[in-house]
Amino acid sequence: MGSFVIITEEPYEPGWLTRNLFGATARPRPPRPAETLDLEKTAFQIVDFFVAHDYLHQPLVPPQHSREATYATQCLFTRSGDQLVWADPTLEWFHLAFEPRCLRLDIHPLLQPVTNEDAWPDGQLAEGLDPHEIVAPMLDIHLFSRPIDLVEIPYDATVAHPWAMIEFQYGEFFHPGRPRAWTEEQPLAIDLAKLFGCRVEARLLT
Repeated sequence: MGSFVIITEEPYEPGWLTRNLFGATARPRPPRPAETLDLEKTAFQIVDFFVAHDYLHQPLVPPQHSREATYATQCLFTRSGDQLVWADPTLEWFHLAFEPRCLRLDIHPLLQPVTNEDAWPDGQLAEGLDPHEIVAPMLDIHLFSRPIDLVEIPYDATVAHPWAMIEFQYGEFFHPGRPRAWTEEQPLAIDLAKLFGCRVEARLLT
């Protein structure tokens, strides 16, 4: 299991040695654009970017807020009986979830999609399956009313504090080699930087 996530920039926090020997200072987080506090509107702007860059099929029906936990957000939930429920009622969250088949093969410059053809050994597809249909990853778009703790689960370590996150869940098809390199020159990165008012970073959650 694992995810590839694109997140709002983390402030730079220099270590003790860098602070004391070289006088390095922290880089403050840029102020969040007020309009991004409209979580639903911002989420749909991100959807528009994905559609415009041919990464995502135009949704036939507007997606609804999903209350399901993902690999990257599961630490924001708590268990109630046999159910996972949102842990912090003071933290607003808007989540759009897209099945893998909603993605387009043109997303390959950003990451490596897994198709039916890739998933079946020796190309022995079951009858009726489209070999080019994408079966991983799933796309999740998350907006939060304030920064969250993004946790690297195997190490129980907080690795970032984003208030916006785009997540690609590979599920059983996850391995560290699948995502492509993330660069600030990618058209999607430029669009997101303008929308978020800051740089965006990418991280692999194992």
